Amino acid sequence: MGSLPPQSDIHIVYIAVPGYGHVRPLRSLAKSLSKAGYNATFVTGDAFQDSLECIPNVDFHSFQGKANFHPERVFDSWPERAQQPQDATLAVWDIEHVFFGCMDGWFNAMQTVLTRPELAEKRVVIITDGFQTGVLPISLDTPQARRVPVLAIANFPIVALSKDTPPFGFGLPSQGEEKNEELNKMVEQAFSGVSVVAKSLLQKYNCKREMTVRTPMDYMFHTPEAYLQLTVPQMEHPRTDSPPGFAFIGTLLGANDNRGFPSWWHGFVVNDSSKPLVVVTSGTVASMDAHQLIIPTIEACRDLPVRLVVCAVNAPIPENYDLPGNVRVATWLPFEDLFKHAAIVVTNGGYGGINQAFAAGLPMVLAGLTEDKIETTARAANTGAAINLKTQTPSVEQVRDALKTVLEKDSYRAAAKELQKTYTEYDTVGIIEKTILELVERFYS
Repeated sequence: MGSLPPQSDIHIVYIAVPGYGHVRPLRSLAKSLSKAGYNATFVTGDAFQDSLECIPNVDFHSFQGKANFHPERVFDSWPERAQQPQDATLAVWDIEHVFFGCMDGWFNAMQTVLTRPELAEKRVVIITDGFQTGVLPISLDTPQARRVPVLAIANFPIVALSKDTPPFGFGLPSQGEEKNEELNKMVEQAFSGVSVVAKSLLQKYNCKREMTVRTPMDYMFHTPEAYLQLTVPQMEHPRTDSPPGFAFIGTLLGANDNRGFPSWWHGFVVNDSSKPLVVVTSGTVASMDAHQLIIPTIEACRDLPVRLVVCAVNAPIPENYDLPGNVRVATWLPFEDLFKHAAIVVTNGGYGGINQAFAAGLPMVLAGLTEDKIETTARAANTGAAINLKTQTPSVEQVRDALKTVLEKDSYRAAAKELQKTYTEYDTVGIIEKTILELVERFYS
């Protein structure tokens, strides 16, 4: 990574959906680029204000109204969502009412930042989380906003349709072009109502650039100047119809928080190598019930010759629960430190966690079906470095058997180590910085 001169006129504007998985990668990136001299403004929900304002050279601007939802209470502003059927149509509802429903609010916050007098002479680059609809009018050349280049950093599987893959949400590899297209048409029809809403919302921006896409999710993949995927090729289905600015870039491994370590950290994690260390984490939103994954994993490890560290961010252990002596519990621990000592990870399939585990050369046991989990868990299992239990609520026996298999069979560890080699080939921050400088040169030369 390079270093900017002190008086550089490049200014980065980060914008992220106010969710942990959307903000954390960009926050990690902001910390890295800040050290290289990049000045920036971070636009997201005010729940993240304190953790962003502490980064040198980064100021903060908050969304307003419904667009400023809390990451742990996302749907408080949409009580009508509780009346929706709990099936595949719920994702359609969320795309329409949350992601596109917030588009104007997110755009207005972006516009407020772009019109600041101090940015008038700056060469601005927008870096978005890849699912930020507020940048769409800018990417599509609305005359109502300053046109600046947009760079998407995606911390989730590719959701755009392709002739080479089944659509997102099926958890399947390619079924051949004919079958893929049949499934694509089903998804296109399912999202037809959202497409009408998206086009209607964009109409008032009088965009100069018209893009014909099959689903609303395709906008985010095809409209930015560059779309950088935070993973390696082994974690995606091959496709030949990606946009020119698409690239794999590995994953971001820099620390995001500095909360310190629990008192048992050195004795239990760092200095004790007598038994393999298992790590279980259930994510921040999808698994707030400890009985879904955390408790079954604890019980599975109760009589196994392992040490278990539980990262229960939003899944508190029930009071008076009989915690085994070979288990320690924390609400948060930095993966980049914890994974150095681990032998295996059990997780519900969060994209960032999977990539960090593979980057550390760790095999996994996976149990998750919500949000993007049906895709992330399938992709991870396809690498040969993970067992996918294909359930949101695994039994103790399922977890125990999977742990025994991964710990006893060398093939899972070997596959994970091969993946680790691939991740080390990517200078993730360096690739992003190179892309920023190329966009600046192209737009402002």
